[in-house]
Amino acid sequence: MRLPYVAPKELVQADYQVLASYEHLDTTPQIQDLLFIQSLEGRAHNGAGVFNKRTYVNTTIDDVVRALDRDPDEIKARRQSLIDDIANFAIDTIDGTRREKLLNSQGEPFLGIDFFRERHVNARDVVRGLYLGGLRDNPDIRKEAERIYQTKIGGGRCYIIDIKTMLDMKLDGEILAHDAHGDKIDEYIRLGLIVKTEGEVDPQTQRYFYIRHRQGPGQSDDGAFIMAGILYNPDVALGVFLADVIDTLEKYAPVYKDQDGNLSFLIGRSFKDLKISMEDVYELVSMCAIPETEEHMVPDSSLRYLLSVDSRVQRSAFRSHLDFMEGKPVMPVLVSYKRILSTHFYEYINRRLINQRKFEKLAVPRITVQEADKPIDELIKKGFGLVMKDATIADVVRKFKETKCEIVVVQDKNLRVIGTISASDLYHYF
Repeated sequence: MRLPYVAPKELVQADYQVLASYEHLDTTPQIQDLLFIQSLEGRAHNGAGVFNKRTYVNTTIDDVVRALDRDPDEIKARRQSLIDDIANFAIDTIDGTRREKLLNSQGEPFLGIDFFRERHVNARDVVRGLYLGGLRDNPDIRKEAERIYQTKIGGGRCYIIDIKTMLDMKLDGEILAHDAHGDKIDEYIRLGLIVKTEGEVDPQTQRYFYIRHRQGPGQSDDGAFIMAGILYNPDVALGVFLADVIDTLEKYAPVYKDQDGNLSFLIGRSFKDLKISMEDVYELVSMCAIPETEEHMVPDSSLRYLLSVDSRVQRSAFRSHLDFMEGKPVMPVLVSYKRILSTHFYEYINRRLINQRKFEKLAVPRITVQEADKPIDELIKKGFGLVMKDATIADVVRKFKETKCEIVVVQDKNLRVIGTISASDLYHYF
């Protein structure tokens, strides 16, 4: 059965060519290709790129693969092999096999990320991150975190649905993904809309669609990665990242199922050195939840956007986030489809951590507990410039150059301070 609102073949092919012409990911060309294919599904849903604001809300990854004249079985197998590399790492670690790098059995780096070739990791911490990352997207765990922390998160999961029943019920991919259906799941199963939660899909009669249970701003994958690195350590953060990799790739695999969640349950049952409680899971879920009032400044990058290289600084958001959590210097990069400046996002992260109730347990805090009683004048930045509020951007740039200051203070005509400007605030103007 042919669904309405599926992107035409010629538009899919044209959009792929446009995307591949200007964007480069921090991975191999072969894996970049796999991620671009998946991105075209979202671009069709949102009317981005060549789709030119025309939305094709029932487009699936399978539709994109077939429109590009690719072999669905081959593409699924390639994606599954990347998942298996990560799962085998976790299983080896649980069984006591020594693994020091994020490399597969052929010595190739996970997801084709080249710097994994040289980076040594604590495998147990990576597995702890896989556990955290695989559970944080579970809709029941999100719901419990909402209750504990009195915050609105939202969430849902993917189901195999029957096309004919969906059309008879006057539903489509957009309605299922954006409206709240949590109290209707049992009814959808009874009516035959939801066929099953996992298994193989008949492309003639079924689709693998996301159904939202509860509305809310969701979680930031960028935030989860960084928060895990600061609350625990960067190797735990890499595990959280790899769980997101699995969650992305499993959306088009030989058998549809919750592979990151299943791996978490395996780790929880079998890994004696886990040392992560459910309270820790709920805490990370709450910490990376996007506040409704700050959605505009909190990115939630897809895997493609995390690995997209900012040509101005030759750095991806993934590498920049890792530098930040390790305390290394960072250059501003544009993050996620929202194009949020990374340095602004890191300021948000710092504010969130300062309000963290387990402040004394932070692994890499900006202000350690031992330093909390230092006199504040030791923290004052004495290198600053002054401008009046009617100054132009050119005036502010000139002030930075003349004074070599770190911050410019803006005053009104009565010399009252009305705000400050850092160099990173001006970055996107250039």
